[in-house]
Amino acid sequence: MRPIPFRPRRITELLRRRGRSEATLAAVVAGCVALMSVVVLTGAGDPDSGVKFTQSGHWVYNSVVGRIFHLDGATGKVDADTEVKTATPGAQVVQTDKQGYVLSRSRIDQFGKSDLTVLDPVQPPATNEQPVGLEAAGAAFAVYKQAGRVVRFGDKETIAFPAGPLGDPIVTSDGTLWVHRVGEGDLCRLPMSADRMSCPATTPKGHKGALTAVGANAVFVDLTARQVYTLNAGGMDTGPDLGDIDVPDDALVAGNDVDGRLAIVDRDHNRLHLVDITHPDKPEAPISTPLPKGTFDKVASSGDGIALLDRKNSHLITLGRDGKQVAEAKIPTRPADGREKPEANLYRGDDSRVYVENGIGDRVVVVDRDGETESVDIGTGDDRGDKPSPKNTGKPTITPPVKPETKVPPKTIPPSTPPSTPPSTHKPEKPRRTTPTNRPGNEHTPDKPDPGKTKTPPPTRKTIPPVPPPVKPGRPGAALNVVARIIDGGAVVSWGAAAAHGATITSYKLSWTGGSTTVSGSTRSALIPSLKTKTPYYFTIYAVNSAGNGPAVKSNRVELKWNPAESPRELLVRNDGTSGSLTLEWMQPTMGDGTFLRYEVSIGSKTAPVRVRSTTTTATISGLTDGKYSDFYVRAITKASDGQEVVGKYTLLRATSVGKEQPTKRIVASRGDGTTYGDDCQHPECAYVQVRIENLTPDTTYSIKPYTSEWGNFNPGYSTKTDSKGQLLVPDQFPCSAVGQLTWVTVTGPEGTYTSNRFFWKADD
Repeated sequence: MRPIPFRPRRITELLRRRGRSEATLAAVVAGCVALMSVVVLTGAGDPDSGVKFTQSGHWVYNSVVGRIFHLDGATGKVDADTEVKTATPGAQVVQTDKQGYVLSRSRIDQFGKSDLTVLDPVQPPATNEQPVGLEAAGAAFAVYKQAGRVVRFGDKETIAFPAGPLGDPIVTSDGTLWVHRVGEGDLCRLPMSADRMSCPATTPKGHKGALTAVGANAVFVDLTARQVYTLNAGGMDTGPDLGDIDVPDDALVAGNDVDGRLAIVDRDHNRLHLVDITHPDKPEAPISTPLPKGTFDKVASSGDGIALLDRKNSHLITLGRDGKQVAEAKIPTRPADGREKPEANLYRGDDSRVYVENGIGDRVVVVDRDGETESVDIGTGDDRGDKPSPKNTGKPTITPPVKPETKVPPKTIPPSTPPSTPPSTHKPEKPRRTTPTNRPGNEHTPDKPDPGKTKTPPPTRKTIPPVPPPVKPGRPGAALNVVARIIDGGAVVSWGAAAAHGATITSYKLSWTGGSTTVSGSTRSALIPSLKTKTPYYFTIYAVNSAGNGPAVKSNRVELKWNPAESPRELLVRNDGTSGSLTLEWMQPTMGDGTFLRYEVSIGSKTAPVRVRSTTTTATISGLTDGKYSDFYVRAITKASDGQEVVGKYTLLRATSVGKEQPTKRIVASRGDGTTYGDDCQHPECAYVQVRIENLTPDTTYSIKPYTSEWGNFNPGYSTKTDSKGQLLVPDQFPCSAVGQLTWVTVTGPEGTYTSNRFFWKADD
């Protein structure tokens, strides 16, 4: 049976019809569940090509007064508010660069951030469920875990239907959302550049675990197998294990790393484990810390700190990256409108701070990057900039002393004498250890001389300077040496690190005519695929940190003057069995605008030095290690009419040499016959992904799934059986129109999973 492709325009039209019945919506959703479909939200505004800002602070809904308030996390002040009477107690507010969204059960209210105007509500994709809100890279999400539906807000508003139930979702610093389908084990992703959700990886059946974001990367922590897997668009790779720590498979895992460590909460034994995952070859020893008594059921990382919340008892503790407790608080709350008292909850903002709200939204505790806390009243009249700092009110009670950067006088060191002793009876040496001289009321109290010793001159006692407040982080500087160059029918943009100015750079954002992308703060280059021929391009880049966006810098002008040769077709291992050597073979591609010169083979990466040159469609590579797999890149080099050499698009095959003759197992993917399939797969882009299988196990069923570099696994797949010789041809099961994307298939059977060659999809000539 031929897989059904996703048709977004039809579903969009259904969702746009006002007054539709729940049955109609349910039917649409049911038809999309198995397909990982995504549809465009109604009422989405046109994308703004202007610079986007990482969103600072946090919006809070106070259900007592029926208003939302913006809390500046850096200053602890409320600086904006507006009325939203239709939300319900416990509603969460998320924000993009332009708008905010109040997430209630069965309702989504939206408002403009520039003028605080309340706009028409957004119809939620599920009812009677409180969604989980997430923010990153200027985008916001609402995830309905039980219904298995996802809303992405922002310039690319979408609805995805991965099907539930879902585990706790995460979003990486580049705005890619990941969810775990608990029942099926699928790990699904929705990158910012995509309009549909794909599921490139699957966990072992019956295994429990959780997702964690490590910067722009995602990992899955398999608590059953005690193994960490790194995730990407092509699947998952085995990472480090959890070491010697003993954790149950229902442990809590923070959705973000703590300074490069996983934060795992063992609720059975009331312990926190911090496990290093950034040094897989030689990991640092785990940090294990006993926790105070409590039923901690929510955990979040603020970067170098971690917040743990016992929602039932409104009990919050924070710890530093060394596992030591930093602060503790009781989150006060009261019933809303005479009803049951709502539970406290915590949220990680786009600025990486953690915001802990009481159930009705009139009290928030801000957890900074290092785990330090600050309590703020919301909507009580004590939250504006002209009022004393809310943290001086003592509500909730924070166990550490007041932070030194505040203007509250330093806390007096208590005298060692009993409380009943009058102040005038202090011993002579005590004045040197009591309240500093700048305390109000002490300026006229002279020190008592110390007999037998030289009296300290008064000026020396009054020169103790107050502790200066810390310097507030600033926006990052400009990216350095931004250079673009043409490669593989696209461009590679590279740059030097921007100055951080006191706050870690979380991402770099690039834009050009016709597109944009976001990469992590540690990245120094980005590949921009599929540029138009004979069109000049400039690439603009700016850095982002918690204080905002840095200045935008434009690259040099680049232009793809000539169409390069397409990817060589059906790359495979033709001859092996000779130790340290193998022979590759492929089919001639379309040569683009040039005339053929030669083929070049590189090993390891597409930019590695050329290992072999050939003027035929075969190449023998020597000096290999038997059993060690390598990535082989093959491309054609052509000559344009002006004499310029044009580098063609590559085909990639992962293979190894073997020391004895044996039938070579081959999985070969290629562009098959052209076709049309639905509204979104039309000539000349649309054709079948053809799959050829050779020398696998005879008379055995294999599952085949197609992938592309941007869509991931875009088709549920197809299962069929090899013949008596282990051969199989699948010519017409996977319609595809992913022009410019790397395309490949995986084949899974009893002996494991095989991956085919990878090639760039092209339109029909």
